[in-house]
Amino acid sequence: MTYRELVAPIHRSGPGLHSGRDFDLAIEPAPGPLTLGIEGGPRLPLSAFSLSGDARGTDFIFPEPNSGVKIRTCEHVLSAMAGCGVWSGAITVGGQGGGEFEMPGMDGCSSDLAREIMEKSAPASVPPEPIRLMSPICSGSGRRCVAAFPSRGFEITYVIDYDAAPIGTMLFDYDGERSDYVSEVSVARTFVMRRDIEGLRASGLALGGSTRGAVVVDDSGVETEGGLRFRDEFVRHKTLDLIGDLAALGRPIAARILALRAGHAQHVGLVELIKAAACPSR
Repeated sequence: MTYRELVAPIHRSGPGLHSGRDFDLAIEPAPGPLTLGIEGGPRLPLSAFSLSGDARGTDFIFPEPNSGVKIRTCEHVLSAMAGCGVWSGAITVGGQGGGEFEMPGMDGCSSDLAREIMEKSAPASVPPEPIRLMSPICSGSGRRCVAAFPSRGFEITYVIDYDAAPIGTMLFDYDGERSDYVSEVSVARTFVMRRDIEGLRASGLALGGSTRGAVVVDDSGVETEGGLRFRDEFVRHKTLDLIGDLAALGRPIAARILALRAGHAQHVGLVELIKAAACPSR
């Protein structure tokens, strides 16, 4: 793919998908690897964070002495950066977060942000050096896993399998050289089962969600503004999430990725295994 670098800053604001509270996002041109920080606080390279992934998002957790501070649901923003080939810059999140911040939920995917990144970037003057695997690495087991195999390029095959009739079993292939991230992946929105919404909100999650930026699914069909953007929008969004979670490596990776019924927990597990393989002393 063509690696790019920002030539102008990007600013967004709005409620977080889960907290429902308003946060500000700034992405500014900067040399060197991508960094993440909070307004007026610490800033670190992406690979320096601990990660927490569950079925509803990926959180970046600061190390000591700021280990109580986290930035939630980073995957859509980082997917837009990595999907557009931008691996330098400074990402800052601000707002009344206390010790817990969240990326603005934006449009439930990464479409608007990805398009702005493409408009405000140019071919990179110093392309990043991809991570190259020496052997296969797998996170998870049984019915839910994601594996990375040595390869010259970056490719993903993602398979999902849901009991809800509108989803069922779906497969999507993404090729970092041939696929168009902006038109084929970035527009795929997050989705939720209708039966899970009440429990999520009772747990303080999905408080900023709506059918404008999410697809609500039950056996009778789907509810979302404008209808589905692709018949397989669900697996395309899982691919979007995986690209964003892999961006936590801080560099592109040359690998063939196979994900089977996986989620953020398996994604970030793979990231940690790759980091450990690259840096045995961590």
